[in-house]
Amino acid sequence: MDSISELPDALLLKILSLLPTARDVVATMVLSKRWQPLWMMVPRLVYDDSYQNLEYGRFSWFVDKSLFLHEAPVIETLHFRLGKTCGSGDIRVWIRAADKCSVRRLILEFDSSSSASPAILPRSLYTGCRVFAILYTLQDAYPDGSIFCCLVFLTIGTWESEWLNLLMCVLKDSPNLRALKLEQGHSGPGPQPRPCWSEPSSIPECVISSLQTLEWTEYEGAEEEKEVVAFILRNGSCLKKVTISSKSTDRDKKLEMVKELAFLSRRSPTCHLTFE
Repeated sequence: MDSISELPDALLLKILSLLPTARDVVATMVLSKRWQPLWMMVPRLVYDDSYQNLEYGRFSWFVDKSLFLHEAPVIETLHFRLGKTCGSGDIRVWIRAADKCSVRRLILEFDSSSSASPAILPRSLYTGCRVFAILYTLQDAYPDGSIFCCLVFLTIGTWESEWLNLLMCVLKDSPNLRALKLEQGHSGPGPQPRPCWSEPSSIPECVISSLQTLEWTEYEGAEEEKEVVAFILRNGSCLKKVTISSKSTDRDKKLEMVKELAFLSRRSPTCHLTFE
């Protein structure tokens, strides 16, 4: 037996959780008898329908089969990267499976550039789920009038041009949101037009009554980004912590960002603003 196989199960499961996709995790079962049952207990699974150019029908079958066989009492993170021909029927089945597997963090990432029409998320996601953190890149992923009563943690990617409209829509429909994260994540297929900020006619309920933390990674200091931060700081009654980080290496530019943010008004007297 090799030295890695002699490690305790808990450590091996942590190692398997670092593999890029669930297909890589399942593939380890062929290493030896010692590894055969381990993949079924891994607490983090990533399903990417573009990985290795797998035909979508085979990808869908693999997701169904592997989730059915999974035996961990809790899955900490279940992450889907979806595009191409992904349909609402598959998503509905996988969300039901997530509920049965006691998933604590569900991430649905859609690639709008590779899908002719957006997949509509089933109502079970925003009416019957416990606590989900969702990453969206599609504006029309759920019907108008949907309310995410149970959504408390939300991550939105800012790499596509419609991210700002999407953000305001989801904030409006998530009355109990407590933590918001905005991240660049990855670049789209080409240069994206910058969105234009428009002051909403009403302040989302969550911004006034429940939002406690805002985290923004790879902040660029663009005009619409400054307006979003200013809006949340100006109206966030319950804000406790706002963390902004930039990947810029220009010290003068970062100093200018710090100055602009520092002078923004804050509604919450306990809000702590950090720039990294």
